[in-house]
Amino acid sequence: MGSHARTADADQETARHAAAPPRVHPFRRVLNLVLGLVVLVVVALAAAVALVPAVVGGHSLTVLSGSMEPTLHVGSVAVIKPVDTAQVKPGDVLNFTDRDAATGQALVVTHRVVEVLPGPAFVTKGDANRTNDPVPVAAQDVHGVLWYDVPYVGGLRDRLVSPAGLAIAGGIVLLAIALALLVPKHAKEQ
Repeated sequence: MGSHARTADADQETARHAAAPPRVHPFRRVLNLVLGLVVLVVVALAAAVALVPAVVGGHSLTVLSGSMEPTLHVGSVAVIKPVDTAQVKPGDVLNFTDRDAATGQALVVTHRVVEVLPGPAFVTKGDANRTNDPVPVAAQDVHGVLWYDVPYVGGLRDRLVSPAGLAIAGGIVLLAIALALLVPKHAKEQ
């Protein structure tokens, strides 16, 4: 009976150690938290600048000039949604094709409507500009109105989709995987 009691005690001790989960290494906890937050931010930004505009039939673009400062900062992503041009009113921020008569070049511009003309056509002006744009915008040249913007993301987005940016992003992913593999999963029992 004495050996049976010892076996029961040994079994209970083994069960107690087997049931206790190993402690996660503190650095791994921090690493998991940081990587989780990074993934969450990247997914949220991707949804804000790509998924949401696609769902409403709009598009996003990077602000390249300061003509709409302080409303739209250089490097922001402007999200444009389609609009019925009959509904456009002064104060709306339009995204349109500006056809330069002198060069024949077409530029995509985002400026504020200051006046609606019959036709309709729109007199526009950049918030930071002193004068109105020289030629009214025809309704057929309007792509949509500003829905919202995401500051500072445009420059990063443009760099990431370049070949060099994709290589750097891939390197960062590989570095994160290597770091995750090198950090021990469990803290040592003492």
